[in-house]
Amino acid sequence: MAFNDDLQKMLIYAADDDTINLKLLKTILNQSDFFNVQLFYSGEALLTEVENQIPDLILLDIMMPGLSGYDVLDRLKDNSELHHIPVIMITAAPLEEEMEPLQRSFELGAMDYIAKPFSSIELIMRVKSALRIEKQRKDLERAAEKIRSLEKLLPICSYCKKVRSDNNYWEEVEVYISEHTDTMFSHSICPDCYEVHIKPQLDELRKK
Repeated sequence: MAFNDDLQKMLIYAADDDTINLKLLKTILNQSDFFNVQLFYSGEALLTEVENQIPDLILLDIMMPGLSGYDVLDRLKDNSELHHIPVIMITAAPLEEEMEPLQRSFELGAMDYIAKPFSSIELIMRVKSALRIEKQRKDLERAAEKIRSLEKLLPICSYCKKVRSDNNYWEEVEVYISEHTDTMFSHSICPDCYEVHIKPQLDELRKK
């Protein structure tokens, strides 16, 4: 149940120049508890808002004046920051009569395709499937980022200050850094260590 709750919170954009079609889409989605839905009456308006907030799914009508659904899809997939957004294309062209819209949609990068008129169950099942895949992608992305962050942690001994290497060996810090970077070390003595270690030895030698 929690997984479905997560899906229902995800952001859906729907674009269609037909007001009735958009209202129908929103009604069907709301009836299945998808309330985080924004409607757009042109491809231009949708692209403008995508620049401000990236949705988790786009429902995109193909035949729109100005920028068609194909144009919008092409621009989304050509943008490295937006190409991951799953897009479901919607059209009134019956598949049994013409396969070109289906073929072109997938060639441009659409995830799925719905022909009008569609049933409520068909729409919701396809939306859930797309959102489920997008959620899994986001979860994997977060997991990969966490792994990358953990890889930056360098275990260091609290006492001797040696660090644990990739092979689980404990090495001097300078050895580890030299092996993993281009850094070369030159040895010197800090003022504190001079006072604690070197100066007493020099004073002892002078006494002798």
